Amino acid sequence: MIRYALMISAALTAAGQAGARDISVRSGEHDGYTRLVVQVPPGTEWGLKRTKNGAKLNVALPDAEFQTGAVFQRLSQNRLSAISQTNPGDALEMEFGCDCFATAFLHQNTMIVVDIAPGAALPPISSDIPPPTLPKAAVVNAPLPGPQALDPLVLPLLNLKAQVFEDQLSTRLLQGADRDLVDLELSQIGPRNSNGNQSLDMPPRMDLNIAVTSVLDDLDGLLGPSIPQLEKKPACISSAELGFDSWSDERLFPEQVAELRTGLFQEFDHLDKERAMKLAKLYAYFGFGAEAVRSLGWMGEETPETNRISAIAAVLDDRPLKGSNPFRDLQRCESDAAIWAALTEGKLAEDAQIRVMEHSFARLPDHLRRQVGPMLSDIFVAAQKLEAARRVLRAVDRIETKPSPGATQAKAGVAKAEGDQEKSETLLKDVVGSSEAGLEAPLALARLIEQRWAERGSASARELELAASYTVELRRSEIGPLMQRTYALALSLGQEFDQSFDLLEDIPNSAETLDRAVQVLTARADDDTFLRRIFNLPEPMAQSLTTETAISIAERLASLGFARPTLFWSNRPQDTIRRKDRALLHAQAALLSGQPHKALLELGDEPSDKAMSLRAQANLDIGEFENAGRVLLQFDRVNEAERLFWLSDMEDVPQPAVDQKFGQVRRATLALAEPVTRIEEQPLADATALLENSANARDNIAQLLALVRAD
Repeated sequence: MIRYALMISAALTAAGQAGARDISVRSGEHDGYTRLVVQVPPGTEWGLKRTKNGAKLNVALPDAEFQTGAVFQRLSQNRLSAISQTNPGDALEMEFGCDCFATAFLHQNTMIVVDIAPGAALPPISSDIPPPTLPKAAVVNAPLPGPQALDPLVLPLLNLKAQVFEDQLSTRLLQGADRDLVDLELSQIGPRNSNGNQSLDMPPRMDLNIAVTSVLDDLDGLLGPSIPQLEKKPACISSAELGFDSWSDERLFPEQVAELRTGLFQEFDHLDKERAMKLAKLYAYFGFGAEAVRSLGWMGEETPETNRISAIAAVLDDRPLKGSNPFRDLQRCESDAAIWAALTEGKLAEDAQIRVMEHSFARLPDHLRRQVGPMLSDIFVAAQKLEAARRVLRAVDRIETKPSPGATQAKAGVAKAEGDQEKSETLLKDVVGSSEAGLEAPLALARLIEQRWAERGSASARELELAASYTVELRRSEIGPLMQRTYALALSLGQEFDQSFDLLEDIPNSAETLDRAVQVLTARADDDTFLRRIFNLPEPMAQSLTTETAISIAERLASLGFARPTLFWSNRPQDTIRRKDRALLHAQAALLSGQPHKALLELGDEPSDKAMSLRAQANLDIGEFENAGRVLLQFDRVNEAERLFWLSDMEDVPQPAVDQKFGQVRRATLALAEPVTRIEEQPLADATALLENSANARDNIAQLLALVRAD
């Protein structure tokens, strides 16, 4: 049985190693162009193909999967509007948000650099550049050196790596071609090997003492960066260097502490720094962060090792770091440093080694797994790594006889990320009502109120009472402001708007909570309460609201008939998004102000249903019944359009509605308006025609009366 288990484990490991290859894609904004850097293994064939308003980057890796999650975090321009990959191994597709073109070159054999710049496309870029023709050196007649002078000579130039010179020269020539400084005849884009000729190797222990320069070097400040500006990351800390497993031995904690404290201070109160370091490590190993920091304070010195202990102690006490983080950017390391880097940074990095973190977590002692397990699970949940979060919580459950409030709260976070709101709410209620919960209870209540707001639910009377009591009890603690904001949001969910807004006016840094409370006010409050709180909202609070909230306020004010306030809330200077929605509100405010021509200008050619309705109303206010009817026909409001055609005395209707009420009214009216044809030379026939016309008129009048009575 064990043999089969080992075989299955080996198969799963092999399958995991045969998975998709992750290729990182980084980005940056420069003056005049946007740059993407794609990291590929040496020797990878690649090609850039231009498409309509975009480009495709192909790499010769069948299992390549581009990691583009952080591309738009550093982009401020709209040159790149979308980037995607359909399946692993497919091309990286880029869509441009401007009239741009893309060029690409290879840097250091491992980085494909794609530059996106406005303008017309330049000639395609390739690495097939003809070698430059160097002038022949002038012949100088000089005496030959003697035998003693020839012995110490070293001629490394013949053995130096030719690829170094080719890469530097290609980079400079391509940079000049991109800026129209030089003209190159380059071959078409196509797959090619990214690794050049490596047959000429540099001799061992030979320093490169030759630099290639050109006239373009003097223009570096004007041309911008010629190579990607990559951030240098710190070196990894190995598990052996950190040595966390050796911070304690097999003895009981009191026995180890007693031994170290006994010889801590020697003669004349001289501190044994080695014992103080061991004591700090021991405290940190057993989860006593404050005691570890106090032991380090006795030493009075700061070293990389003490910084690492202080960072771990801050994680264990759930407090912010003081000073720089010694584990910064180390989540990529395949050592125990990865898990402490994630815990100190509070979020998962793009290059994080999740499996390494889980293995390090499994080697932690039971008490630390119970302590840091919920924190690590929350970090995984925030990064949408739900399966990793479940594995961490299952590992915590295996060593707990009774679920702790922290683990239960972490499970609620996983359930919420999965979309199981009912389970998440049940777990949070368990934490709030637990007698063993400390600060987890108010934090769980804050999460529960936030979840109620996201679902547009309501807060119960018991939750309001708990929020009020926590606000008073924890007013001087670190989470005091959080509980005040939670209480204010709970009051708004309970429709206690006056009390909620009065409380928010006294809470600093409550812009987000105020925004949420205003959204609830706009959606649920009666007209009197809504108008009173919105019109009396202080100017700084009004300007701190988001664009979405301001638009919702303007929409309700417009529905109530307030033109000026509608224009104010839809025309704030800081609002730059949802332009179409704000333009519709401008048009609606113009109609409310009796300015239909301005409303038509605001609407422009907007084809939405709401714009059609407003455009018809504007034409109706102007008196252009025929234009209003034609607009309503596009909106499929045929009966209303027939009514307007009838009011405009229009005879040639584009789409006559036979069965519609106003279509019948229009036809009856047109029939009554038709002139009577007289036959004066035939009195008898003339009298018969008059009688028939009179009968038809009576029928049309009866039909009109019947249509009127139908209302």
